[in-house]
Amino acid sequence: MPAEHAPCACTTLRKASRAVTRFYDEALRPMRLTTTQFAVMRAVHRAGKVPMSHVAETLVMDRTSLYRAVAPLLRAGDLQSVSSEEDSRAKFLQLSTSGKRRMARAARNWAVAQRQMVQKIGSARWLELSQWLLEATQHAIALEPLEAKEPGVP
Repeated sequence: MPAEHAPCACTTLRKASRAVTRFYDEALRPMRLTTTQFAVMRAVHRAGKVPMSHVAETLVMDRTSLYRAVAPLLRAGDLQSVSSEEDSRAKFLQLSTSGKRRMARAARNWAVAQRQMVQKIGSARWLELSQWLLEATQHAIALEPLEAKEPGVP
């Protein structure tokens, strides 16, 4: 099939992302967390004390979006922003004790949502799809942006 007749990769992936995000957001709503905030908390939890730039890179987020997700977590005391001894300009994040408790409670709701999603898709299909999505993410990161050209302009 020629590329111009295939569904738009961006639109198709964004539609799937919005639908899945909506489902997980509902599961996390009782904890007053969004899926993005939960992902940030998990990334910080896994890394311990971690630079914000590393969290943004890990989650493939621009810094503005990361700051928007982090701000309410900092206000709530779930995350702490600490400076580095080596570089006072670098901001590091770490989970607070209350953040660890909140994340553990949210993880139970996330696990239920995850089981439901994987059951609906099918375990084998999900493992295959997740591999394809990881590859698509890596390819998209590696691609150079095309220069926009007006139609008919060489």
